[in-house]
Amino acid sequence: MLATSGHKPFDTRIFHKEALSLHQNGFKVSIIIPHEKDLTQEGIDIISVPSPPNGYQKLLITPLLVFFKALRQNRKAVYHVHDSELLFISLLLKLLGRKVIYDAHEDTPLQIEYQHWLPGWLKWPYKWFYYWLEKLCGKIFTAVIVAEPIIARYFPPNTTTLIRNFPIYQTFQRIPIPPYVQRKNWLIYTGLISEVRGINQMIKAVKKAREKQDFEFMVVGFFAPKHLEHEVLAHQEVNYTPWLPYHEMLKQLFQSKIGIIIPNPVKRYNTNYPVKMFEYMAAGLPVIGSKHAEAAEFIRECKGGILVDPLDEQEISLAIVELFSNSQRAQAMGERARKMISEKYNWEQESQKLLSLYDRLI
Repeated sequence: MLATSGHKPFDTRIFHKEALSLHQNGFKVSIIIPHEKDLTQEGIDIISVPSPPNGYQKLLITPLLVFFKALRQNRKAVYHVHDSELLFISLLLKLLGRKVIYDAHEDTPLQIEYQHWLPGWLKWPYKWFYYWLEKLCGKIFTAVIVAEPIIARYFPPNTTTLIRNFPIYQTFQRIPIPPYVQRKNWLIYTGLISEVRGINQMIKAVKKAREKQDFEFMVVGFFAPKHLEHEVLAHQEVNYTPWLPYHEMLKQLFQSKIGIIIPNPVKRYNTNYPVKMFEYMAAGLPVIGSKHAEAAEFIRECKGGILVDPLDEQEISLAIVELFSNSQRAQAMGERARKMISEKYNWEQESQKLLSLYDRLI
């Protein structure tokens, strides 16, 4: 039984990767999640709780609703929780004799430092509260899963498993791959759109690059905070599409020629593994990435893009111009990146660690 209070019902990691992998290997799987109704999707039972109208209700009320639903499930089930807001109710489940896995997607204490909705005076105590709460849960829970190596530092090594959020390569194989030369002159960014993720530097670099090269800058995703949308869309450099279903987003990638992901060089983004970067690679796109991030090693490994200073608009613009003006080099980078994902960094291989963990627990 998987549970989440803050993700969409068909979240890529929770539903498409973990739940379907478990179901396809003979496990009975259900997900307790905020949704309008109960349903069964691709063999997975979606058990709904009311969606929270605001952030504070998500923190306080939704975990209790999830807890009461969880109590009605089979006592012998594995309770696999995906949000730090559910840690308290997960402790209660563990004390009641349930097997509990905590799936830590993010470095929670570090992430709290960058939450724009939290008052500044509250961030420090809130951060340390979750630091010690995760430490406690790591010692008590049956197992912990971490999505990135840096997150493992909070948890006991003997009960912690690294299961990285690599793309499902088969999904990319199902979409017809257009020849690189037939793709549109699109530079694409997908994901959360925010200042700290580099949207301002991208816009300025695109403006400079357009003085030498004709192309479209495609941006797909959500704005955070919401008021940033007005500021960004005031620029003619941006061709914006709101959030798309996953398969529609992949089609956008396959129409594009370059992927870009250049978050500001802050702690939170220097150590994380951005899923979008691996998706760009799986779609055969050369990547313009940050030279400061740990994830740069993946680009270096396959020579699959150009690494830049994420705060240097001139350097970013030169990388854009170079890849659009040298199509053969760009195509070769994209092919090497796609080959690396197909052979090494994909969910098909990573999921074996999830299945092994469940085999040990059940």
